[in-house]
Amino acid sequence: MTGKLPGASSRTAEDTLAIQGLVVRYGFVLDDQDWDGFRQIFTDDAVLDFGSGRGSRHTGPDQPGRLAPIVGIEEIIRNLRDVHTHPYQHILASHLIEDVGPDEVIVRSKALFPIPGQLVLETVYRDLVVRTADGWRIRHKSVGGYRTDRAPWMDEQVARWRARGAIFE
Repeated sequence: MTGKLPGASSRTAEDTLAIQGLVVRYGFVLDDQDWDGFRQIFTDDAVLDFGSGRGSRHTGPDQPGRLAPIVGIEEIIRNLRDVHTHPYQHILASHLIEDVGPDEVIVRSKALFPIPGQLVLETVYRDLVVRTADGWRIRHKSVGGYRTDRAPWMDEQVARWRARGAIFE
């Protein structure tokens, strides 16, 4: 089937499936620690912004503000591999794709992260996804939260990120 989806500007069903697959693959690549796999997820000039949403500001002596955006595929891989810690599992669901242009969409996805011995953390990913010569890739990924309360797990992770050299604004 190569027809357009209802309401889609120029996106085909194949495009929609490829975009959804890309967004879901991000969670698997991260959970599997397949660092080179991010080269099939992000553009070379991608930006990963963990500090763009509600609940993302970390305050206190060991948590000085907002995480700075990470720019470029090499820095994204280095930070995800060497600096940041992650929940054991990323559950991505409810993908809403909004057309920006024929080769560009915004995808919003709900993400849940089970934390051992604690609550499930919840957030929303907002991905700017673009068509490239190698297929659909994420150019800008931002992370925003629904919950405003902070779990002790997150406080511990932010302290670890800081100790490993995470950059805060």
